[in-house]
Amino acid sequence: MQDGLSYRKPAWFDKIYQIILVLMIIMSSGFPLYVNNSRFEMVILVITVAGLAWYRPNLRTVAWYTACFSLIMFVQAAWYGIFYFKTAIYQTLLFFIAAACISMLGISFIYTYNKILLIIAAIAVLLFIPILINPGFVDKLIALSPFHTVTTTEVYGWKTQSHNILLMHFPPDFFTGLIRNSGPFWEPGAFGGYLMLALIFNTLLHRTLFKKQNIIYVAALLTTFSTTTYLALLVFVMGYFFIHIKNPIIKWGSLIIFFITAFIGYQKIDFLGEKISKELKETKYQALKKGGDTRMASAYLDLKEIGENAVTLFFGRGSHPDTRIQGPDKEVLRTNGITDLLARFGLIFFVFTIVALFLSYRHLASAGSNKNQLAALALITTLLLSFSEIYFIYLLFKILTLFHIATLLLNRQQAPVGIASRKSRISNLKTITN
Repeated sequence: MQDGLSYRKPAWFDKIYQIILVLMIIMSSGFPLYVNNSRFEMVILVITVAGLAWYRPNLRTVAWYTACFSLIMFVQAAWYGIFYFKTAIYQTLLFFIAAACISMLGISFIYTYNKILLIIAAIAVLLFIPILINPGFVDKLIALSPFHTVTTTEVYGWKTQSHNILLMHFPPDFFTGLIRNSGPFWEPGAFGGYLMLALIFNTLLHRTLFKKQNIIYVAALLTTFSTTTYLALLVFVMGYFFIHIKNPIIKWGSLIIFFITAFIGYQKIDFLGEKISKELKETKYQALKKGGDTRMASAYLDLKEIGENAVTLFFGRGSHPDTRIQGPDKEVLRTNGITDLLARFGLIFFVFTIVALFLSYRHLASAGSNKNQLAALALITTLLLSFSEIYFIYLLFKILTLFHIATLLLNRQQAPVGIASRKSRISNLKTITN
């Protein structure tokens, strides 16, 4: 029995299945060779359905949630026309995969995710430190790697190349300017975001920030040199201490120190203050001239476009490139994940996501005190991370949003249907206890 939520060590078959499924979900949500890869996601669907057939959990809540989401997709398809139905079906399948995974794995998903991210973080730090000391080491690393792919991307006539050795990804800007650690993810900010999730999960589950695994997460996180990730880390750590400190003088004194530190960091650290100031000043220019390819410009245009009519406001502009972007440039990347969620799925689903995320974090923190405050802190940190990445289109964040379903399922049954009769073959996967 581990501290935090109850976790039963799975049998070898369960463990292998969980590792494969969770690793594939992480890959589809962050590894550049598999992100937005519909064929890879359909493989995940097949593995998920196979798990449902084997474990046979109660799918009543899964079916209800998926049906409600499919209604939003139906409205979008009816509004935009027959060409959108394929996109609507695809989005519904992704939502179903997320809900079904939680119905099978419960808290095992979180524990498995943390273990995988811990290994990824450790490898990324060990490989990145020699590169940071001697940038030329990256050439030797690529040459020695048994797996190496080169991806050429052309945007607005400009061709860029990225190198991938599976364990590490080197985006086009890796070889120019500040050397940053992307790990195996598509860019340093994304790597930092998924590391922050692991840090949040580990802290809430074990009711303390001081776990040895968190040291590795933070070490890897610092090598990303990501503005948003640094801010999220600072907010989460200071918020955690503010919640747990009892002495009012120390509590409010720490808050003042936090603001002073944040101000100094904004003024003195180039990739923090200078980068943020530049984006704020160029918001309208980036929005009008470049279609919104920065965080602030993306937010500006998303909020402007979603108010086009009542349908787009409440049900979203959809996920198809021809509907998602209002302007003529359909290739522009809107990078603000918060307004992207609102613009893509509408106000109804946006509110649902915020509430569902809070409930999911609240359940992760339920083993200790201050669960509401910690859940709110985790939610704010997640939204801060999402300000610079469109995380909510990926399976992993859909699963996190729906994690509270595990609690709803437990309230209806003591164990998934069919598992009790197979105890001699597999372990019970029900891992959450109230």
